[in-house]
Amino acid sequence: MRIQPKSLGFTILLGALSALPPLSIDMGLPAFPQIGAALSTSPGAVGLTLSLFMLGFAIAQLGFGPLSDRYGRRPVLLAGCGIFALAGAICAVAPTIETLIAWRLVQGAGAGAGMVVTLAIVRDLFEGSEARAQLSYVNLVMSVAPMIAPTIGGWVLAIVGWRGIYGVLAVGGLLLVLAVAFGLSESLDKRDVNAIKPRRLIKNYGKILTNPICLSYALVNALYFGCMFAYVAGSPLVMLNVFGVSTTVYGWLFASTAFGITVGSFLNGRLSIQGVPPSRLLSVSLIVGVVSTVALVVVSMSSAAQVATLMPLLVLNTFCRGIVSPNAMHSAIQPVPENAGVAAAVVGFLQMLGGSLASGLVAFLYDGHSAIAMSSVMAAFAISAYAVYTIWARPAERRFALHSGTKN
Repeated sequence: MRIQPKSLGFTILLGALSALPPLSIDMGLPAFPQIGAALSTSPGAVGLTLSLFMLGFAIAQLGFGPLSDRYGRRPVLLAGCGIFALAGAICAVAPTIETLIAWRLVQGAGAGAGMVVTLAIVRDLFEGSEARAQLSYVNLVMSVAPMIAPTIGGWVLAIVGWRGIYGVLAVGGLLLVLAVAFGLSESLDKRDVNAIKPRRLIKNYGKILTNPICLSYALVNALYFGCMFAYVAGSPLVMLNVFGVSTTVYGWLFASTAFGITVGSFLNGRLSIQGVPPSRLLSVSLIVGVVSTVALVVVSMSSAAQVATLMPLLVLNTFCRGIVSPNAMHSAIQPVPENAGVAAAVVGFLQMLGGSLASGLVAFLYDGHSAIAMSSVMAAFAISAYAVYTIWARPAERRFALHSGTKN
């Protein structure tokens, strides 16, 4: 029996597909010391299992997008989830760190299908406020993953060891294969038979990268994702090392910011259904995001810097992420329904690029005794996102509306 597109089950399935990356990253983090000891390797080598996963995830989206335009959404999802499950199973029995690193790269590639095809499916089936609401609810389901993944990883680690974590991920991938195979109908009406031919591929990517609305909104999403990822990368350094909170307390603090995204996503979905324009939602949330990060910088540079003063601002900032993401993503893929897979691939790739750049900057600038690096990078990315929106995205959208005679 196929799952109906406007059902709760459909939203949960798309959210689960999009949640593969955060689950795969956060579940494995508690196991790093055990992996290093079991495979007799350095912490740096174990860290590559995360870096290579993210690299595979970012690059694979550029291939899965066009493939989904050519062969349909469902076959590409089946292939991606199958690759993810197979790679997880091999990671679970990996005899060496080299094998583990290599198959984590493959696992990241498989996870890339879930993110990019989910965006394309929403573009296929929903329009306007319905599409923004659907993306909000998918984002809501996906944002639960960072809240529960470390806890699940810790439980599995305590019961069966680090190999069990990859085994659980493999089983999850297999369950998604079955859910897609038996529950998901094909959403693409007309396949582009030339989508993966080199000339058409270059043309399609060129079309997205030269479309000012698509590219500018993809950058807004990527930059604000970078703002959030600066927090993800910097929070363990700040909370554990600078303020000395316990790992248990840190888990609750991290969960509270993930909950902020969940609330923002839910609110955005409700407001979108009620007809609130995406331009208003984006303007307000980006401004609040900038104010919260500038306040973080001010607090971080003062004697008032402590967990109690930073956390409300961090929760407020991630709350804004729950509003910015679905609206920016939808605005990026909305103008090109015939190339939704390619557009979704560009959105996903730039998002990962923004996250990688932000996390790298936090690690490079971290001074070992303050939250200034994390706060400053968050502020820089939030301000950049707002600048791209006001200087580039909105003017481009207004010009398009003027030429097409539509209101926005």
